[in-house]
Amino acid sequence: MNKRKKLSFKHYVCAMLIVFASVAGLALPKMELYAANGSTVVYTTNTGKCYHNDGCSSLSKSKNQTTLEKAVGKGLTPCSKCKPPKLDSEASVSQTTTTKATVGSGDTLVWQSATGSCYHSKNNCGKMNPSKARQLTESEAKAKGLKKCSNCW
Repeated sequence: MNKRKKLSFKHYVCAMLIVFASVAGLALPKMELYAANGSTVVYTTNTGKCYHNDGCSSLSKSKNQTTLEKAVGKGLTPCSKCKPPKLDSEASVSQTTTTKATVGSGDTLVWQSATGSCYHSKNNCGKMNPSKARQLTESEAKAKGLKKCSNCW
């Protein structure tokens, strides 16, 4: 009988915790911050220091479409009103998807997927996983025997 009382008390405590968690969840504001890749579309203003989601009230005077990667690369931060996406931790500004990025020697930077036998001009060509793509020079890619991708060049 004593065991049954303890079990009932445990159920009561669990039920109370579930109710408390539900009520506490309703009282908290909804925050929808999510990570995105660099090609996600965001908006900037002519004079602001933030980037925005479409429809943000801060875009009433000017609205310029850009990519998340370019916005972050310019040093812009997410708007605190509309809470646009942040750049995915896997995709960094240093790993750009631009076609003609070059290194000091003048050699073009390209992308190599985790699998495959081609090198790419962008890190998200086809079904390529951008978070697993590796950047190298075109000379290094050719030395590895990789061929130029016919889709993104």
